[in-house]
Amino acid sequence: MPQPRKQYLWFPYLSKINIKKESVVFQYKGGELNIKWKYIHSIMLYGESIDLPQEFLEKCTFYKIPIVIHRRNVLRAVFICSTLPPDQDNILTQQILFRESVKKRIYISKKLLKAKFESMKWLYSIREDIFYKLNDLDKIINIEAIHARKYWKDYYLKLGILSERRRKNNIATKCLDAVSKFISGIMLRWILYHNLSPYHGFLHKPTDYPALVYDLIEPYRGYFDKVVFDAIKQFKDQKEVSESKIMAVVIDNLKSFLDIKVYVNSTRQIVTFQELLHGIVLSLRSYLLGQSKRFIVPLPSKPNGGRPVNSGYKLYGHYAGKTDFWPETKKISKNFEDKMKMN
Repeated sequence: MPQPRKQYLWFPYLSKINIKKESVVFQYKGGELNIKWKYIHSIMLYGESIDLPQEFLEKCTFYKIPIVIHRRNVLRAVFICSTLPPDQDNILTQQILFRESVKKRIYISKKLLKAKFESMKWLYSIREDIFYKLNDLDKIINIEAIHARKYWKDYYLKLGILSERRRKNNIATKCLDAVSKFISGIMLRWILYHNLSPYHGFLHKPTDYPALVYDLIEPYRGYFDKVVFDAIKQFKDQKEVSESKIMAVVIDNLKSFLDIKVYVNSTRQIVTFQELLHGIVLSLRSYLLGQSKRFIVPLPSKPNGGRPVNSGYKLYGHYAGKTDFWPETKKISKNFEDKMKMN
């Protein structure tokens, strides 16, 4: 039998933890969960919660489970994770060297932002050649800032919310922040698993928070924004709906979205969306170690024929070979495309 997939856990207002040798029981607002340690991928605690006992933190460290603590109206989350293991492949050195190289840093940043703009096309499009021959990181980031202002203006306008992304006075912003923190825990697990430093990013400059985590989320941010958008829209005409209910629906919808099948042309595979979060870490690792000449971000795409791309990595999923593979990819690509359309 196939092994159960590790679970991404979200606990609003955690009230009790019962620690056992091989499992743990969580009590939180809305329910109780009994789960084995080995099946936990990452944990996000939302809102006020109990003090975390030392034994719990030690167990999470042993099983390499990152914890993200997110409070409403607080800009920065708290990240708790294990230390990096011995660097067998010398990848940490490569990561820092690439980060210090202006040319390589600009190249990686361009790749991340071009993919981010692609994910946001469902709402606001930008020219695909916008970064052509542009070799100034400040100018690249400025273009991203201009795009963001227009994108978020349209986002809130279409939701009928008189606010903006940076203000915390509305449910959309609260849900977007919670989703970002939830995904950051998943990304943090894969970054640590592959011995990269979460604090040495390429696009985000500060190193006092896990900059690489947010770098690698950027290519998929628009897809997650759409999940929040659709969830809030379904409550638009309902009065007196609690924020906690909307938040719970958003997180549940996000978990379902992570299980959607997509086709990835760079590896010619059918995978669940969540594998892209692992895949981008694999891609960066391959590029840093010189196993591939390019940093190829895995994205939902359409089958377009041509020669296979030498991506330097493979995702965990179904790959070309079966006779019904290409018809299946067309169907999966069409389903995802339809899901990303504005309703």
